[in-house]
Amino acid sequence: MAFTSTFDQRRLLVTDLDDTWIGSSLPSLEKWQQAFSKDKDSIILVYASGQSLKMQLEAIETYGLSTPDYIISSVGTEIHRLPGEHPLDEWYRHLQAGFARDELAALLAERHPEFELQEPEHQSSLKISYFWPDASPAQLDALQNELLETQFPAKFVYSHNVYLDIIPERAGIGYAVKFLVDSLILTPSQVFVCGGSENDIDLFQYGFRGIVVGNATRALKKAVELRAYFSHGHHALGLLEGLRHYKFFEAVKPTKANPAREGMDRAVESLRRNLTPMGFSAAGLTDNPLTDEDSNYFAVWSRDGIKTGLWSLRLNDPDVTECFKRTLEVLAETQSEAGQIPANVQIKTRKPDYSGTGNIASIDSVLWFVIGSSRFAAYSGDRDFLTRMYPHLGRAMQWLKAHDSNNCGLIEVPESSDWMDLFPRSYNVLYDEVLWYLACQDFAVVCEVMGDDSQPYRRLVGTIREKIQRQFWPTAQKLSDALESFSETQFTLGNAQYLLDAISPFGYSWRCDVYANLLAALVGLLSERQMEQLFQFLWGVGVNSPYPVKCYYPPVNSGAADWKDYFVTNFLNLPDHYHNGGIWPFIGALWVRFLARIGRTELAHQELNALAEVCRLGLYGEWEFNEWLHGQTGRPMGKAHQAWSSAGYIAAYQALYHDTVPIDIQPLTVEMFDPPAE
Repeated sequence: MAFTSTFDQRRLLVTDLDDTWIGSSLPSLEKWQQAFSKDKDSIILVYASGQSLKMQLEAIETYGLSTPDYIISSVGTEIHRLPGEHPLDEWYRHLQAGFARDELAALLAERHPEFELQEPEHQSSLKISYFWPDASPAQLDALQNELLETQFPAKFVYSHNVYLDIIPERAGIGYAVKFLVDSLILTPSQVFVCGGSENDIDLFQYGFRGIVVGNATRALKKAVELRAYFSHGHHALGLLEGLRHYKFFEAVKPTKANPAREGMDRAVESLRRNLTPMGFSAAGLTDNPLTDEDSNYFAVWSRDGIKTGLWSLRLNDPDVTECFKRTLEVLAETQSEAGQIPANVQIKTRKPDYSGTGNIASIDSVLWFVIGSSRFAAYSGDRDFLTRMYPHLGRAMQWLKAHDSNNCGLIEVPESSDWMDLFPRSYNVLYDEVLWYLACQDFAVVCEVMGDDSQPYRRLVGTIREKIQRQFWPTAQKLSDALESFSETQFTLGNAQYLLDAISPFGYSWRCDVYANLLAALVGLLSERQMEQLFQFLWGVGVNSPYPVKCYYPPVNSGAADWKDYFVTNFLNLPDHYHNGGIWPFIGALWVRFLARIGRTELAHQELNALAEVCRLGLYGEWEFNEWLHGQTGRPMGKAHQAWSSAGYIAAYQALYHDTVPIDIQPLTVEMFDPPAE
């Protein structure tokens, strides 16, 4: 069974507990559950209350309420994602800045002895809670002015004529919902809020579709006025009435509920299909029909195997770790005298293949070998392995340095000589330069570990970084007062929102290599401002639609200046196919990690679910972790059980759910090469 992406069909429903659910009759709760159960997979349910998380969880269990996706608690100072009650750390950081709780509490204790502190369980680092019965409007106004005069970034919430909560100025239930909506990239028309008391007033301030239940207080009804639907029904029946008014339950297609966890289990199963005695295969050897006995997929590929190993290394699975080690060793054994690492080694014959399409050398195979070997040694602490690999790494680096023919610091890449082996880009190619930056960075640390001079490579790292930031991100500003080369002057024509695909002394490719840009961001080559610009561009053009993500934007169409007739070879690179704008799950996994890196954690979780859906699709069955999919239809068109598709998913899942930094982007240090403690 295939599942289509339903990202745009999401609806966020926010309700309080006290005035909507608690007090509802059993039949009304049953009516809600019946309506909710039909569409619950596309509804993001949020409970919002001034109560603590613990009290809300107890109420959910006591009254048998539907389990929400999020709980906003403690007067809007906390947001938790369920199941697991995971706190949204970005919301906490957003509120914490400038909120001097202890100083404020001491000041209030001195000035207002009539304030009685509530029990310790009602206090938090972002909330001071008191009992203050029967405060008059004049007293409340005076307290408001007092907080303004003290210039503390704080405000108060007074409820039920007795409870006084002092919270950060940016906190509150309405603010928390707005923060969640922004994090999930939802529009106001996708958000429905329901309340019943004056505590819920600020829910109705942001243009969301509001519902006021029939049992709501007069104060709420007066404050909201024309900004909501006023139900006749009380409690849950009032909520249902309002949702039917907004046609909340109509014309929504079914989706699969949170498939992320199942995706992780299936990814490990898929990965294990690619374990061979020689190393990782690129795709499941028994899962794809072979039209040619010498199919190049019946091989251990350098770039495929090394990325697979890096992304799955933190599984700490002995079989997977050993398979990664064998992959690196077989590549080292077949290294050419000049230092080149083969593109692949045939499993049956152990014959190395050093070229790709058109008999052109595979540049990134050598780059990934340096990166993979260095990082495996660092993660495993295997000094014997590093000692054996060090001469191979040195020769590989010399082979790569020879590709910097003009000594500018960047390497010159022939056309179709990296993973996009049927694509017209050459000279200084962003993807290869980012890997070159990583390879030099890693080898500098390896040299230091081995007692050799690392400074030449450390200087080279700085040069590559400056060149990438200076030349691949165009700016309208002149870069210096000195006479600039044509390759620099040509980029003073306007501002970019992403790193260009490729540049040469006499031109550039303005298209966006999504994979290379995400990689550059994750390894630290972009500033915070540039990463936000990159996100806005990629999100705006929809590289994640219908699934995360298209590898190239926009695709090259017939008749364009950069169109090549060889695109039709095996009908691979037609527009929206393969490298020409096709969807690649392993790049989708990098997209998820990028979202988490820029602080859009909740959106990252949504996109991981979408990635799980695409990994479920298949030509022959479910959970196929297909190689690539059509950029418009989202249908699988590649090899089944592609190793880097499953390994990429594993790395994205671990980054989100276990807060681990995948070994492919973690900066190496000398200390990391120490053997693990016994």
